[in-house]
Amino acid sequence: MHLIQILADIICNTLLDPHVLERARNRKGAFTRNCGKLPYWTLLKLLLRNSKKTISSSLDEFFTELRHISGIPISDTVKCSQQAFSKARSGIDHSIFKECFERVLNFLCSRDSLDFHSRFMGVWGRQIIAVDGSKIPLPNRKTLLDKYGSIGRGQNSPTAIASVAFDVLNHRILDAQLEPMSVGERTLAIRHMQNIKSKARTNLLYTIFVFDRGYASKNLFSFIEDTLHAGYLFRLRSKFNTDIDALPVPADRNGISDYIFFLDCRKVRILKFYLPSGTVETLITNDFDLAKELFRQCYFLRWPVEENYKLVKEKIGLTNFRGYSENSVLQEFWISVLLANLALAIKRETDGIVDSTINQKGNQNKYMTNMNELVGYLSRHIGEYMDADTDTEKYGIIRCIFDFAVSHRVRDKKGSGESNLRTTPRKVKHHYNNKTTH
Repeated sequence: MHLIQILADIICNTLLDPHVLERARNRKGAFTRNCGKLPYWTLLKLLLRNSKKTISSSLDEFFTELRHISGIPISDTVKCSQQAFSKARSGIDHSIFKECFERVLNFLCSRDSLDFHSRFMGVWGRQIIAVDGSKIPLPNRKTLLDKYGSIGRGQNSPTAIASVAFDVLNHRILDAQLEPMSVGERTLAIRHMQNIKSKARTNLLYTIFVFDRGYASKNLFSFIEDTLHAGYLFRLRSKFNTDIDALPVPADRNGISDYIFFLDCRKVRILKFYLPSGTVETLITNDFDLAKELFRQCYFLRWPVEENYKLVKEKIGLTNFRGYSENSVLQEFWISVLLANLALAIKRETDGIVDSTINQKGNQNKYMTNMNELVGYLSRHIGEYMDADTDTEKYGIIRCIFDFAVSHRVRDKKGSGESNLRTTPRKVKHHYNNKTTH
């Protein structure tokens, strides 16, 4: 609990840092006086609340809550228009939320944080970092279309590419980017790794970067091995190299083929194995020490990066933008990844509480924190923490968040080994019955 209070204080102190605010002020004189319906601190609480209702509903709900707290009559409720909100948020640059994200991450990756939480330094002596990208649909505005480009038929739907480097053992985003579609995923991957190196977010000598299909290239192999002196594990698409495709598959469906291969004079290791579906999977790595039986597990450890996109896009609601300018889109992007890291840090602690209490009672089912409910509760109450004056008040708010997360738990189907195999294929690719909590 102490760790979360420190992280929340880092966010508040960053937002109040006059040097950070001066750099993030988009208009000369913006927020120099604490007046009007949307002064600086009120605007920040509204943005960090990250409500995914309409702007009018969010504003009405926010100021109604303020009226109840202050005890004023309903006739005196502050009324604020969408236009006033949009104008106010345009005065502050997205960089202030990026600074919050970076400072929180700097502490989480520092030695000082070890006094407040345990950190997994690796599995099999390796730190696993997964890199992946995802397309983010943007509001339908020409300025965004010109800036970020588009995909699909007609090429008229603004779309950006988001990319993250995710520490899958410690469950945190180590680096994030939102760029135009013209920027390739490999370019973004190199930027992630350069940032991780320059900011000392992990020990690269004991790190394996894990990538899905589409990332593998000789230039990327060279960069990771020769420049970073780190390890890599790529999933290869077919026809990446015909000689690799020709290597024999394992005779046993449960076996793994292991080969030493020279790719343009670069020594690599090729592994082939069958998936449960019968498809042959091919991996390439520069790690020659890890037992071949562990590479299957090592690759599938990257799955949390996919769950992270689900958290950011669906539960936090990144794709439900409330602004139409480039600045507002980037504001909501950095707020989303900031809230994701904060929620993941809380979940790690509350999962430990649930596991040491509820899951030790011999129940039929195992339980874990409900991230959808946690994100909603965190979004609704982060403003209260920002207004708290004493450490006692702040601790009380953090305690309420933890109590809520522990009491609103869900069954851990994956942790209990429950597979729930479908007898008939689902007719749609995704299940959209997700309830909004904020």
